[in-house]
Amino acid sequence: MSLDVVGFAAINEDRIRYVNKAVKEHETFSPEPLGKLPYDEHFLGGSVVNTIVGLTRLGLKTALIGKLGNDESAKFLQAQLKKYKVKFFTPKVKGSSSIAYILVGKNKQRSIRINPGVNDTITLSDVTPHIDLIKRAKLVHMASFACAFGRYYSLKTEARLAKEAKKVSFSPGTLYCKYVRKTKPDLINKLLQSTDILILNKEEIKALTGRDYIKATGKLIREYGIEAIAVTLGEKGCIVANRDECHHVPAYRVRVIDTTGAGDAFTTGFLYGYLKKKSLKECGQLGNKVAAFCIQEKGAIDGLPTSLKLMSKNCLHKMQPQL
Repeated sequence: MSLDVVGFAAINEDRIRYVNKAVKEHETFSPEPLGKLPYDEHFLGGSVVNTIVGLTRLGLKTALIGKLGNDESAKFLQAQLKKYKVKFFTPKVKGSSSIAYILVGKNKQRSIRINPGVNDTITLSDVTPHIDLIKRAKLVHMASFACAFGRYYSLKTEARLAKEAKKVSFSPGTLYCKYVRKTKPDLINKLLQSTDILILNKEEIKALTGRDYIKATGKLIREYGIEAIAVTLGEKGCIVANRDECHHVPAYRVRVIDTTGAGDAFTTGFLYGYLKKKSLKECGQLGNKVAAFCIQEKGAIDGLPTSLKLMSKNCLHKMQPQL
């Protein structure tokens, strides 16, 4: 089976509870199971998962490789992946699937507690039956694992798989950029050395390099031989760069309902453009456009467009680039 994109993924069940008080932005790990805590709604989640769902909607041939437990969360997550028509390959194991328990306050801030469960235990032997998917895919997309409680099994497997791929896109996120780079710099460096497309936000790139995003893009391209970098700037759009060019691409002005998953949606559009052989600037525009669709709906997935909707010119009257 030859695929456009294979995602090596931390697959989460996002359980959200809305509280009538202010919440401080915070993320931590819980050694205790979170399955009995009350919640208002739940979703399929995970950075790579969101992007793969988005690329599937855009008509690309995709698959996910990850790990699920043998619990009720696993049943829910499998049903959601089938609903979104995503092929997934996971070993059948005993244990708990990953739950992200999210408190959303009246100030719209979020406090996140994660029990990564089997997500943090993916070994190379788990993935070996599907290694041909990694080797034959046009692109392999990767992001961060929790690496909680001193477990680095999945990160080590990720670094090994990156070497097997034809092309790698990598969204390291705050966790890898700010924390794991200090505890396991050798593994983060191995991932960056295998990375062809790097996508992150301005806070993450500063945490990773110690420089502002303008200087950091050139440093990363030179140091790791990265083909293209996209730095998301929220309502200001993005910066996209390679060895020969650098562009600021303005965001689209839309009515914002929920910014959850905006970065993953941007990645969806950028990678879609890359695989369709669009110019660097066009890739940035497509990333901004998919993100604009996403934030007009609740959650990380419901607003993701189909290819017909993405390429339609009729939607542009609602989505004017900000100057």
